[in-house]
Amino acid sequence: MTAKAGASGVGGVGGAAPDLGTLHEFHGVQPVLPVSDVTRAARWFRDVLGFELDFIAGEPPSYARVKKGDGSHGDPVYLRLWQCSTRGAPPWRGEIVIHVGKDIDGLHAAYVKRGVTVIEPPVSQPWGLREFAIREPDGHVLRFCGYLP
Repeated sequence: MTAKAGASGVGGVGGAAPDLGTLHEFHGVQPVLPVSDVTRAARWFRDVLGFELDFIAGEPPSYARVKKGDGSHGDPVYLRLWQCSTRGAPPWRGEIVIHVGKDIDGLHAAYVKRGVTVIEPPVSQPWGLREFAIREPDGHVLRFCGYLP
């Protein structure tokens, strides 16, 4: 059986693949950030950015997950932290976009007070978001955004 791609949507790309449809329930994405020290990274996300430690594993710690949000305004944000030396791969330096809802400028000001390295100050984007970007101690870029009023 051959499935045809739908002609609707952006660039002629239709909806979900017919053989996948809604059979599988996806419940979010949890990026994994390689870090040089799991304990230090988890502490930084907790103490500086206000995340809570969801779990930390290994002795010495080699893997952890931090969480922000309680689900009352959408799914919580989870970030996984792994000791990069445990996988032997070069660290990935990606960008994570975190939607935070309202008061982007207030969040930016709070992070500046805590000494966070801001690499892009708050700016209103033409796509309807206000956002700013920071760099965490292992070099990853976290971009925080919220909808314009």
